[in-house]
Amino acid sequence: MSETLLIAEQSEIIRKGLFQITHDLNVFSSIKELACPSGIKDVIIRYKPSMLIVNPSFINAQGLSELKELTNGEMPVIAIVYALFDDDYIGLFDDVVMVGDTRQKIRKKITELLNKTLEKDNRKPEDALSSRELDVLKLLVRGNSNKEISDKLFISTHTVISHRKNITQKLNIKSVAGLTVYAILNQIISMDDVS
Repeated sequence: MSETLLIAEQSEIIRKGLFQITHDLNVFSSIKELACPSGIKDVIIRYKPSMLIVNPSFINAQGLSELKELTNGEMPVIAIVYALFDDDYIGLFDDVVMVGDTRQKIRKKITELLNKTLEKDNRKPEDALSSRELDVLKLLVRGNSNKEISDKLFISTHTVISHRKNITQKLNIKSVAGLTVYAILNQIISMDDVS
């Protein structure tokens, strides 16, 4: 498994302790360390870690959001907490490791997050879309306009546009023709459904 872990923490004792705990898991082929917050984006771009364990003081809520966007939301981010932080901010992280957590508890959290990530990677493409997004996709590829989709699903045009945006982002397909091919190949619609 070619998984890379990035540990971003200024305390060498905590960083090295986490290094040893995660190294002993034998799931990461590479563990990188970062001792200061500057350049965290560059390190993530360079090494493309599959998981980040970070001191919450290294980034703010906007920075966390940018890191998630940078990795298309595929990199779980765990906060290392040993000081007081706002609960709303800490809630933005995928999980939290407290400085008093046992080795077993830390291992369990990391393993569970990795398993969730693998499950997400193994989903069928249509599972990535919500049922409402699938409804919008089916009507869209059948040639319906935003207004027609809105009327048929009893939702606002604005909501249809939001669903279309989400579909485009999740599937990384920007054209209706591309979405049509995707829908046919994944048996969401049949060739007979396309006019």
